[in-house]
Parts: sequence; structure tokens; C-alpha cells
Amino acid sequence: MKKKNIIIIIALAAFVILVGAGIRAVLNVSDERLEQQSLETLKSSEGRDNHHAVGRNILDREFTGVANGDGSLRETITSNEVTVINFFASWCDPCRRETPELIEYQASRGGGSLDVVGINIDDSDGNRDKFLEEFGVTYPVYEFSDEPAAIESYKIHLMPTTFFVDSEGTIVRAYIGEVGTDLIDSYVNYVKEES
Repeated sequence: MKKKNIIIIIALAAFVILVGAGIRAVLNVSDERLEQQSLETLKSSEGRDNHHAVGRNILDREFTGVANGDGSLRETITSNEVTVINFFASWCDPCRRETPELIEYQASRGGGSLDVVGINIDDSDGNRDKFLEEFGVTYPVYEFSDEPAAIESYKIHLMPTTFFVDSEGTIVRAYIGEVGTDLIDSYVNYVKEES
């Protein structure tokens, strides 16, 4: 009986060791491989980022600066390799959830060749200003000079929507929905590869 118990214990120990080794192997997938997989997925994706505005130029429209911006949106875009343009409104719950991540992203990765900017749409000045103050938004925020025409032209009907723009103002990728750091990194890397 004791010999049978020892064999069972040894078999269980071997099983646990094999399962642990398998889990460790899965967790040891390199960041570079994951980044490459993300880029491949983006290259072949057809869903959420298959947006009408991709390929168009965001600089075809005029903008007005409303917060934290000393320069124009044109200057910001042309001085960066990639500009992350997030369309938001104060009443949009996903916009509220993603704003702290966008602020952190700009603080940790912005400047040099990359910046985050916001474009407020479908909002009142008062609600927009309360939103910016509540979250302590530090990146520049703009509005379209002719909002109805721009919304129709770029088909920005769901929020949040985020455009990933190259240094010439071309919208290389668009994402409809709430963004996070990993998704932004993947899209930024894609724009850099395409430029």
C-alpha cells in the first residue's frame, strides 16, 4: 500500500512539474514576439479600425485650440513621427475611462517624435472645460472650426474614436472604442513601420 501511495505522489509531482514548465514556457514569450504579433494583426485587421477616414489627411480641416496648446495642431502633427488624436466628449463614459490612460501615455511617452492630442466634439464649452479640469488633461485639446462638416467628412459617429496620424497628417489607422497603453503602442509602432 505504501509503495502504491509513493508511486501516486511521484506521478502527481511529475504532473505538477510538467504543468508548471508549460505555464512558464507560455509566460516567457518575448515582448518582441508579442509586439510583432500585434503588428501582424493590425496589418491584416478588418474590424474596428477599418475606418472611412484612413488614408485621408486630418490637416485638410481647420482647428481651434481650446486647452493646453501653445501651437497649432498642424505644428504638432508635422513635428512628430506619430500623433495620437483622440476624439472625445464629456458625456461619453468610455472617454472618461480612457482619459487617465491617455494622460499617462503622453506623460511617459510624449514629446520628441510622438504626442497625444484631444479633439472635443459634440459637447458644450462648459461641460468640456469641467471634463478637462476634472481629469487634469495636460495634452493639447482642439475643436474643429466647422464641426458638423468635419464629423460628416471623417465619419466620426461613435466615441471615443482615435486616429493615428503620420507627420504629413495622413490618417494611417483609426480605432473606434476605448484605448489603452498596449493598443496605442501597437498602433504607434504600425504607423512608424508604414512611414
